[in-house]
Amino acid sequence: MQLALGLHDLSAQSLAFARQIGVTHAVVISPEAMTVDGPFYDYERLVQMRQHVESHGLSVAAIQNIPPAWYDQLIYGGPQQAEQLSNYCRTVENVGRAGIPALHYNFHAQRVWRTSRHTLGRGGAYVTAYDHALMADAPLAGPRPIGDDDLWERLETLVKTIVPVAHEYGVRMALHPDDPPVSPIAGAACILRNVEAFQRVLDMVDSPANGILFCQGCFAEMLGQGVYDAIRHFGRQNRIVYVHFRNVSGTAERFRETFIDAGDIDMRQAMRVYKEVGFAGAMIPDHLPKITGDDETGGRAVAHAVGYMRAMMQAVER
Repeated sequence: MQLALGLHDLSAQSLAFARQIGVTHAVVISPEAMTVDGPFYDYERLVQMRQHVESHGLSVAAIQNIPPAWYDQLIYGGPQQAEQLSNYCRTVENVGRAGIPALHYNFHAQRVWRTSRHTLGRGGAYVTAYDHALMADAPLAGPRPIGDDDLWERLETLVKTIVPVAHEYGVRMALHPDDPPVSPIAGAACILRNVEAFQRVLDMVDSPANGILFCQGCFAEMLGQGVYDAIRHFGRQNRIVYVHFRNVSGTAERFRETFIDAGDIDMRQAMRVYKEVGFAGAMIPDHLPKITGDDETGGRAVAHAVGYMRAMMQAVER
């Protein structure tokens, strides 16, 4: 397993910090600077970014996020659908040509939702939370209401188009769950909300390039203690590309995020199951609490989570 960190900031200081706390791989988040001639990631910029990260002793495990404006018409329909799909394929190809092994994507009709960003966690640290009851009267957030059938049809078009390109260029596509995995929200269906939905996507194209970003927090919200079986289910198929190793307390309809060692899931047991199924990819902490006295980079919270993960990885590996 690869101890990784999701990084917006690729400064020398940020990369040195990651290396000093034991991180070996970087997941580069929302690299908008990787564009030049259009809404797709540019090959030359990707190569430069990868070499920059490697010069600081880290490897690039994945790129995380494709800007929503690049695929909004693939979700809702519109005159630029064909152009967006072509640019999407160009991004996948350039990521592969640049020697980056994985690309995260999602198919949220809207976005990630939280109803609180100031819920108190352990010791008064701020954590995020979601209460679906508070969204009952939420206004329409998108251009129009959209249901399950429309989203499934459009997701299938996307998957069947981009996965063969990814396979050809050596990229593993990593699909993220809806967050939260409950539906509908603000007039939009959330189709990636259970194990069956992800298996349906994997069955669309039988390729190692067709994979999952296993957001453990989202799967824990869906399944509770059943999250260990979900790791086994997808891990034995070798379809877990990389992992968001985070913990939560509650269910999909009402939960709060927690410190990595304070939620409903036994993270040591989860780590053992990843080892059991032979998972060898990157794992990053995600959605960390805001710790008192931390700066805007969240360095204290990052160091706490990474240290915890590093210790557990060493324990199960040995």
